[in-house]
Amino acid sequence: MTDTLIEVARPRDLRRMQELIRELSAFHGDEAQVTLEQLQGIFFGSNPKGIAFLAREGSETVGYAGVLETVAVHSAIPRFDIHHLHVVETRRSRGVGRKLIAAAKNYATMRGARGLTIGTDPRNATAQAAYRAMGLEEITDAGPRFWIEITTDTSGKVD
Repeated sequence: MTDTLIEVARPRDLRRMQELIRELSAFHGDEAQVTLEQLQGIFFGSNPKGIAFLAREGSETVGYAGVLETVAVHSAIPRFDIHHLHVVETRRSRGVGRKLIAAAKNYATMRGARGLTIGTDPRNATAQAAYRAMGLEEITDAGPRFWIEITTDTSGKVD
């Protein structure tokens, strides 16, 4: 078995990242809408929103984590969220996800964060069990979150 190396994604990795995002979306019964141009802007644009880590085994990319940054306004301390974590099916349960999480944690620590969050689809019991097995603290009192839909009429006005 080949060792898994974790690397920071580069623009040349965008197509493979998009494929992995599509796989993850399909796994959850969804369809990824993100374009290569949008991914470019998120991770490599003039004002990137985060960083992506890739898990490689030899020449094959077998997983990725997209880490997005925000800030806690009340403290001005950066906050990071592993917004996406995906490992190809044939490489699951081999420590690839653990290595991606470790890379994200190291990055957040270097950027001054006090913590890092990761979520999963409520129906993804396998991921939840894996995170518990890794010793990640489960957040149960974060309170409900609510969706506020924003619509635009044909004139471009926001309702």
